Amino acid sequence: MSDLFRTKQWLTLAQLIHAWTPELVKGAGDPDAYEQDLRDILLEDIVNGRLDDSGPPRDDGQRMGLRLITPEYKPGFIKGPQLLEFLQTDRSLVLHNVVILKEAVLDFAKRRELRPPSWWVDSASAPAEGQNDAKASAIKPHTGAAAFSSVGKQPRILRYLREHFPDGVPDPGACPRHTLKLDILDWDPRLAPLDEATLKKAIDTYNASLSKKSDPN
Repeated sequence: MSDLFRTKQWLTLAQLIHAWTPELVKGAGDPDAYEQDLRDILLEDIVNGRLDDSGPPRDDGQRMGLRLITPEYKPGFIKGPQLLEFLQTDRSLVLHNVVILKEAVLDFAKRRELRPPSWWVDSASAPAEGQNDAKASAIKPHTGAAAFSSVGKQPRILRYLREHFPDGVPDPGACPRHTLKLDILDWDPRLAPLDEATLKKAIDTYNASLSKKSDPN
Protein backbone atom coordinates (compact mmCIF):
# COMPACT_ATOMS: atom_id res chain seq x y z
CA MET A 1 0.00 0.00 0.00
CA SER A 2 2.82 2.42 0.80
CA ASP A 3 3.87 2.53 -2.86
CA LEU A 4 0.58 4.20 -3.66
CA PHE A 5 1.54 7.09 -1.37
CA ARG A 6 5.12 7.51 -2.61
CA THR A 7 4.44 10.67 -4.62
CA LYS A 8 2.01 12.24 -2.15
CA GLN A 9 3.09 15.07 0.13
CA TRP A 10 0.25 14.58 2.60
CA LEU A 11 -2.12 11.94 3.96
CA THR A 12 -5.22 12.06 6.08
CA LEU A 13 -4.53 10.91 9.63
CA ALA A 14 -6.50 7.73 8.97
CA GLN A 15 -4.49 6.92 5.82
CA LEU A 16 -1.19 7.54 7.57
CA ILE A 17 -2.00 5.37 10.58
CA HIS A 18 -3.35 2.51 8.45
CA ALA A 19 -0.37 2.49 6.07
CA TRP A 20 2.39 3.10 8.60
CA THR A 21 1.35 0.57 11.24
CA PRO A 22 2.45 -2.59 9.32
CA GLU A 23 5.93 -1.10 8.85
CA LEU A 24 6.24 -0.47 12.59
CA VAL A 25 4.96 -3.90 13.59
CA LYS A 26 7.06 -6.10 11.30
CA GLY A 27 5.67 -9.23 12.97
CA ALA A 28 6.78 -8.09 16.42
CA GLY A 29 3.38 -7.69 18.02
CA ASP A 30 -0.35 -7.26 17.70
CA PRO A 31 -1.09 -4.97 14.69
CA ASP A 32 -4.32 -3.70 16.25
CA ALA A 33 -2.51 -2.71 19.44
CA TYR A 34 0.25 -0.99 17.45
CA GLU A 35 -2.33 0.89 15.39
CA GLN A 36 -4.12 2.06 18.54
CA ASP A 37 -0.85 3.15 20.16
CA LEU A 38 0.24 5.03 17.03
CA ARG A 39 -3.12 6.77 16.84
CA ASP A 40 -2.96 7.77 20.50
CA ILE A 41 0.54 9.21 20.51
CA LEU A 42 -0.01 10.99 17.19
CA LEU A 43 -3.20 12.64 18.43
CA GLU A 44 -1.49 13.46 21.73
CA ASP A 45 1.26 15.33 19.90
CA ILE A 46 -1.27 17.07 17.67
CA VAL A 47 -3.49 18.46 20.45
CA ASN A 48 -0.38 19.55 22.36
CA GLY A 49 0.71 21.63 19.37
CA ARG A 50 3.86 19.65 18.62
CA LEU A 51 3.12 19.51 14.88
CA ASP A 52 2.26 23.19 14.53
CA ASP A 53 5.81 24.20 13.64
CA SER A 54 6.95 21.22 11.60
CA GLY A 55 5.32 21.60 8.19
CA PRO A 56 6.75 23.13 5.01
CA PRO A 57 7.52 26.88 5.18
CA ARG A 58 4.64 29.16 4.20
CA ASP A 59 4.88 32.55 2.51
CA ASP A 60 4.61 34.26 5.91
CA GLY A 61 7.48 32.18 7.31
CA GLN A 62 5.32 30.06 9.59
CA ARG A 63 5.16 26.27 9.51
CA MET A 64 1.99 24.33 10.17
CA GLY A 65 1.95 20.58 9.73
CA LEU A 66 -1.83 20.12 9.56
CA ARG A 67 -4.58 21.10 7.19
CA LEU A 68 -8.34 20.88 7.71
CA ILE A 69 -10.41 19.84 4.70
CA THR A 70 -13.06 22.53 4.41
CA PRO A 71 -16.64 22.01 3.13
CA GLU A 72 -15.36 23.41 -0.20
CA TYR A 73 -12.71 20.63 -0.27
CA LYS A 74 -9.90 23.16 0.15
CA PRO A 75 -7.07 23.03 2.71
CA GLY A 76 -7.65 25.25 5.71
CA PHE A 77 -4.86 26.03 8.15
CA ILE A 78 -5.54 24.74 11.64
CA LYS A 79 -3.49 24.35 14.81
CA GLY A 80 -3.48 21.10 16.72
CA PRO A 81 -5.02 22.38 19.98
CA GLN A 82 -8.07 23.55 18.02
CA LEU A 83 -8.86 19.90 17.29
CA LEU A 84 -9.34 18.92 20.93
CA GLU A 85 -13.05 19.71 20.97
CA PHE A 86 -13.52 17.91 17.64
CA LEU A 87 -11.80 14.80 19.02
CA GLN A 88 -14.06 14.79 22.06
CA THR A 89 -17.10 14.96 19.79
CA ASP A 90 -16.28 12.59 16.94
CA ARG A 91 -12.75 11.23 16.53
CA SER A 92 -13.58 9.60 13.20
CA LEU A 93 -14.33 12.95 11.58
CA VAL A 94 -10.92 14.25 12.66
CA LEU A 95 -9.09 11.17 11.38
CA HIS A 96 -10.70 11.42 7.95
CA ASN A 97 -10.88 15.20 7.51
CA VAL A 98 -7.51 16.38 8.82
CA VAL A 99 -4.46 16.17 6.57
CA ILE A 100 -0.93 15.82 7.94
CA LEU A 101 1.98 16.93 5.77
CA LYS A 102 5.07 14.87 5.00
CA GLU A 103 7.45 17.17 6.89
CA ALA A 104 5.32 16.97 10.02
CA VAL A 105 5.25 13.16 9.86
CA LEU A 106 9.02 12.89 9.49
CA ASP A 107 9.52 15.29 12.38
CA PHE A 108 7.09 13.27 14.51
CA ALA A 109 8.93 10.02 13.65
CA LYS A 110 12.31 11.52 14.56
CA ARG A 111 11.05 12.97 17.83
CA ARG A 112 9.36 9.72 18.83
CA GLU A 113 12.30 7.62 17.60
CA LEU A 114 10.13 5.67 15.17
CA ARG A 115 11.03 4.17 11.81
CA PRO A 116 9.80 6.79 9.28
CA PRO A 117 7.31 5.76 6.58
CA SER A 118 9.28 4.02 3.84
CA TRP A 119 7.47 5.86 1.05
CA TRP A 120 8.78 9.22 2.31
CA VAL A 121 12.36 8.22 3.13
CA ASP A 122 13.53 8.75 -0.44
CA SER A 123 12.82 12.44 -0.97
CA ALA A 124 13.99 12.24 -4.57
CA SER A 125 10.78 10.44 -5.48
CA ALA A 126 8.55 13.17 -4.03
CA PRO A 127 7.19 16.19 -5.95
CA ALA A 128 8.80 19.57 -5.44
CA GLU A 129 7.88 21.54 -2.37
CA GLY A 130 5.07 24.00 -2.92
CA GLN A 131 2.67 21.43 -4.33
CA ASN A 132 1.36 20.50 -0.88
CA ASP A 133 -1.64 22.78 -0.72
CA ALA A 134 -2.42 22.38 -4.41
CA LYS A 135 -2.60 18.63 -3.84
CA ALA A 136 -4.59 19.00 -0.66
CA SER A 137 -7.16 21.13 -2.43
CA ALA A 138 -8.17 18.09 -4.45
CA ILE A 139 -8.88 15.93 -1.40
CA LYS A 140 -12.43 14.94 -0.68
CA PRO A 141 -13.22 13.88 2.88
CA HIS A 142 -14.26 10.38 3.81
CA THR A 143 -17.34 11.82 5.48
CA GLY A 144 -19.11 15.14 5.01
CA ALA A 145 -16.85 18.10 5.75
CA ALA A 146 -19.94 20.26 6.17
CA ALA A 147 -21.02 17.93 8.96
CA PHE A 148 -17.55 18.31 10.49
CA SER A 149 -18.06 22.07 10.63
CA SER A 150 -21.48 21.71 12.26
CA VAL A 151 -20.39 19.03 14.73
CA GLY A 152 -17.37 21.08 15.74
CA LYS A 153 -19.58 23.96 16.84
CA GLN A 154 -21.68 21.89 19.22
CA PRO A 155 -19.17 21.66 22.12
CA ARG A 156 -18.66 25.43 22.17
CA ILE A 157 -22.38 26.17 22.00
CA LEU A 158 -23.00 23.66 24.79
CA ARG A 159 -20.33 25.34 26.88
CA TYR A 160 -22.12 28.68 26.48
CA LEU A 161 -25.46 27.14 27.42
CA ARG A 162 -24.00 25.51 30.52
CA GLU A 163 -22.48 28.80 31.65
CA HIS A 164 -25.56 30.95 31.00
CA PHE A 165 -28.48 28.57 31.48
CA PRO A 166 -27.67 26.22 34.38
CA ASP A 167 -31.37 25.33 34.72
CA GLY A 168 -31.92 24.78 31.00
CA VAL A 169 -32.69 27.00 28.01
CA PRO A 170 -36.25 28.43 28.22
CA ASP A 171 -38.68 28.08 25.33
CA PRO A 172 -38.44 30.56 22.43
CA GLY A 173 -41.15 32.77 23.90
CA ALA A 174 -39.04 33.49 26.97
CA CYS A 175 -35.70 33.31 25.18
CA PRO A 176 -35.97 34.40 21.51
CA ARG A 177 -33.61 32.31 19.43
CA HIS A 178 -32.43 35.18 17.24
CA THR A 179 -31.37 37.09 20.36
CA LEU A 180 -29.68 34.02 21.79
CA LYS A 181 -27.82 33.46 18.53
CA LEU A 182 -26.49 37.04 18.57
CA ASP A 183 -25.39 36.63 22.19
CA ILE A 184 -23.55 33.39 21.37
CA LEU A 185 -21.80 34.95 18.35
CA ASP A 186 -20.79 37.91 20.47
CA TRP A 187 -19.32 35.44 22.99
CA ASP A 188 -17.47 33.46 20.29
CA PRO A 189 -17.36 35.00 16.77
CA ARG A 190 -15.67 31.81 15.46
CA LEU A 191 -19.08 30.13 15.52
CA ALA A 192 -20.30 32.24 12.60
CA PRO A 193 -22.21 31.41 10.55
CA LEU A 194 -24.57 29.86 13.09
CA ASP A 195 -27.76 28.49 11.58
CA GLU A 196 -30.96 27.80 13.51
CA ALA A 197 -30.74 24.02 13.02
CA THR A 198 -27.29 23.87 14.65
CA LEU A 199 -28.44 26.05 17.54
CA LYS A 200 -31.63 24.01 18.03
CA LYS A 201 -29.67 20.75 18.08
CA ALA A 202 -27.38 22.12 20.81
CA ILE A 203 -30.32 23.40 22.87
CA ASP A 204 -32.18 20.09 22.58
CA THR A 205 -29.06 18.14 23.52
CA TYR A 206 -28.35 20.37 26.52
CA ASN A 207 -31.91 20.40 27.85
CA ALA A 208 -32.16 16.64 27.41
CA SER A 209 -28.95 16.13 29.40
CA LEU A 210 -30.43 18.13 32.30
CA SER A 211 -33.61 16.07 32.19
CA LYS A 212 -31.59 12.84 32.49
CA LYS A 213 -29.72 14.20 35.52
CA SER A 214 -32.96 15.10 37.29
CA ASP A 215 -34.56 11.73 36.56
CA PRO A 216 -33.96 9.48 39.63
CA ASN A 217 -34.42 6.41 37.43
